[in-house]
Amino acid sequence: MAPPLLLADSTQNFRGDGFYFNLFSLAVFFGLFLLWIRSCWWAAQDVNHVRLSADLWNHILFGCGVLGILFFWLIPAAVGAYFFLIVLGIGPVLVYIYGFRNPKVKPAERLLTPQHIQGVVLRLLRRRPAVQAADALPNLPMRFVGKSSATMKENRARLARVEASKGYRAALQMVYDALQARATDIHMEPSKEEMAIRYRVDGIMQTVEPMTRQLGDSVLNIIKVLADLDITEKRKPQDGSFSAQVEDRLVDFRVATAGSVVGEKLVMRLLDKSKQLISFEKLGMRESMREIVHRLTTQPHGMIVVCGPTGAGKSTTLYACLNDIDRTQLNVITLENPVEYQIDHATQIEINPKAGKTFAGELRSILRQDPDVILVGEIRDKETAESACQAAQTGHMVFTTVHANDAVTAIARLIDLGVPPFLISNALTAVVAQRLVRVLCSRCKVAYKPNPEMLRKANLPVDKIKHFHRPPEAEGSKSTCKRCGATGYHGRTGVFEMLVINQAIRDLIRETPNLNAIRQEAIKSGMTSLQEDGLRQVIEGATSIQELLRVCK
Repeated sequence: MAPPLLLADSTQNFRGDGFYFNLFSLAVFFGLFLLWIRSCWWAAQDVNHVRLSADLWNHILFGCGVLGILFFWLIPAAVGAYFFLIVLGIGPVLVYIYGFRNPKVKPAERLLTPQHIQGVVLRLLRRRPAVQAADALPNLPMRFVGKSSATMKENRARLARVEASKGYRAALQMVYDALQARATDIHMEPSKEEMAIRYRVDGIMQTVEPMTRQLGDSVLNIIKVLADLDITEKRKPQDGSFSAQVEDRLVDFRVATAGSVVGEKLVMRLLDKSKQLISFEKLGMRESMREIVHRLTTQPHGMIVVCGPTGAGKSTTLYACLNDIDRTQLNVITLENPVEYQIDHATQIEINPKAGKTFAGELRSILRQDPDVILVGEIRDKETAESACQAAQTGHMVFTTVHANDAVTAIARLIDLGVPPFLISNALTAVVAQRLVRVLCSRCKVAYKPNPEMLRKANLPVDKIKHFHRPPEAEGSKSTCKRCGATGYHGRTGVFEMLVINQAIRDLIRETPNLNAIRQEAIKSGMTSLQEDGLRQVIEGATSIQELLRVCK
């Protein structure tokens, strides 16, 4: 028998009498051909995302596909021809997805899993898994608690209103998943087709499965009703709060909305009030600094300022200061916005500008309540700053925060607010600057030998430091750690810079303030910079040098 060829004599054609093509088979072939082309293009883009070799996989997918097409035209039997075409054309793509790609990405990003396939089907049907019937969803150990802004009591009418709404279970699932992921914030960001959902975990935004725009708008309205916001107003910014009973604890949520060109965006801050007050040791503060802070916090008067950017853990450090003193023998009053932790033996006052309760106004009033220790959540204006400084000079211990990059610029920040330098120099006891760095996952972190040149630039002993640590992704690891969700980090710890105000620094502040002179005097007095304290965490294996450079630029 003559070898099978595409063009052959009609009497010798293995495809039957006559010269013709089976149009159905030809259509299937071109469909598989286009699927192979699309798969090769997608894989060429995806390998960079998962940090695999682009050259290797491009050659594998292209070479196997060409070989499959060749076998398809050479093999006479249709079953065998299609078998080789599918195995060689599509098989390597499946091997890439299941064997190499999926183990390296987060569960929400894995392809061709039952959840992914279900999501694709439902998206094509303009639906999402979250809009299934209520009895098809698992029972979650939580429920929303709508509170009245006037009485802070549970509002059953508001709860009944949202429980009967479409998307209620989707809202429950979204919030519960965020709590399970240790998120501190939930972002709902609209686009024309979808409502993107992102969680902030350990200070980093993580994208999760989005919702359809219709379902996302329903969930957003449910949250607005719970927070007692106007659901008809979608352009002006609004803010409110509500709570949720999660198992045996109560979690508060601060809600803020803002209008955008494609719809309304919503951000929720998660505040778990069941958390215990943290100690300086758990903050990551070294022992020598803890001893200094303890000595300063137990003084009868003065002002300790904690500075850093938003989300740097300033409020947590203030709570650690309160945890360090004997509150049973002192009158402790706090001014917070919002109240994040419940503190025993302390009077906590929540600031509410809409109700006329401002930091400055409340600070003036509590000075008549005979306080020993005052915590002011944040200094934002001249009046609050001057009142805090005056309170520190009249027999009160004041703990507060300002937004500044380091300890020295915190002093400049107070001066910029309009506080006289002599008032600052007399009131200020110490300034603590801080950042939060992510802690390497203890299960999957990887040790490596650092570059000696880098160690010399950091003034570290080359012969004494054996290794640093970094996330497994940097090593191209294919394993996925369930503890950290393949991020390589789990939790956060602090790096600190402490400026203790001595007489020399007071004199420099009282005179025409010169930040460089103050910084030089502080270094001479033993101040350790944020970067230097962070290197201690790197050497101990708590975090990576890449994470330190990201946070302390």
